[in-house]
Amino acid sequence: MNKVKAIVLAGGKGTRMKSNLPKVLHKVYDRCIIDYVCDACENANIDDIYVIVGHKHEDVEARLSSRENVKCIYQKEQLGTGHAAMQAKDYIEDDDLVLIVNGDMPLISSYTITSFISFLEMGNYDGALVSAVFEETQGYGRIVRNKFGNLSKIVEQKDCNEDELAIKEVNTGLYCFKGKYLKETFSKLNNNNAQKEYYITDIPYYIIEKGGRIGVYVIQNPDEVQGVNSRNDLSIVTKTLLRDNRIKHMDNGVTLIDPDNTYISLDVSIGKDTIIYPGTNIQGETIIGENCVIGPNSTIISSSIGDNTIVESSKIDRASIGSNCKIGPFTYVTKNTYVKDNTSLSSLEEIHNK
Repeated sequence: MNKVKAIVLAGGKGTRMKSNLPKVLHKVYDRCIIDYVCDACENANIDDIYVIVGHKHEDVEARLSSRENVKCIYQKEQLGTGHAAMQAKDYIEDDDLVLIVNGDMPLISSYTITSFISFLEMGNYDGALVSAVFEETQGYGRIVRNKFGNLSKIVEQKDCNEDELAIKEVNTGLYCFKGKYLKETFSKLNNNNAQKEYYITDIPYYIIEKGGRIGVYVIQNPDEVQGVNSRNDLSIVTKTLLRDNRIKHMDNGVTLIDPDNTYISLDVSIGKDTIIYPGTNIQGETIIGENCVIGPNSTIISSSIGDNTIVESSKIDRASIGSNCKIGPFTYVTKNTYVKDNTSLSSLEEIHNK
């Protein structure tokens, strides 16, 4: 079985974010953009993940330092996506399958990654890319197909002619290549384009030119490949992530009184028949039992709450609350506090241990 490795492109400054923070360290609700991408790769059973870092690389490296299968590679000069991918060439073996993904796509799922890799393997392609069909194609490279419907080339928007600009099928920035072909094409990349950059989009063209086969996997949910290049993009992906997560909880038997005004992290587990009132934020690896009532306007951070417990307009921060408890209103339960079953905490209290 081929070993699967991932190259995550995360070296850009993110100029349009207008921030001192590296783009991939901006948060989508309660987690950094790069965390979501690395989580998706890890959950797709990627063996090794190489994150290409550049702008303020020390900060990104520090964020990822606890991940055992992640190695950061510093790209001293940012000379394009192709140049970024080349930084990992010494870690690629001929028999590897190499996934290349943009580090600013926090909605990409492990399911899509595994399905995409299976698509390449089952089709016996030498490389493959993920495309999407959008009505608004501003900023995306276009997928140009030949008369047989196969990929001919990818053209960056800045280099498109009038006919190519009209194409609605776009490149999403997610690729997979056989290691041997990828390494061979690195030496062929050049910067003969409007931006004087080395484009990763030239790699499929060179493989086709050599007689290799490139597959195109059309993604079913285009939301997953929404990139973050601006604060507006950040708000869009955050809204999408929270919406999809709310739906998951409601499908599992949780009542959200006002879904649009309820905020739940991806790591949260909530038991059936629990009711969440508006203005509530539930973050981190929180576990809430069955038949609870949470809110309104409560904040729960990385805590556990037993069954049949009421939390009214209170904050619980990294604490453990038993079953059949009544917390609040306006109670603050602090870190490492354990509240026993059948306990009632009166309002306007700060509880350290109970």
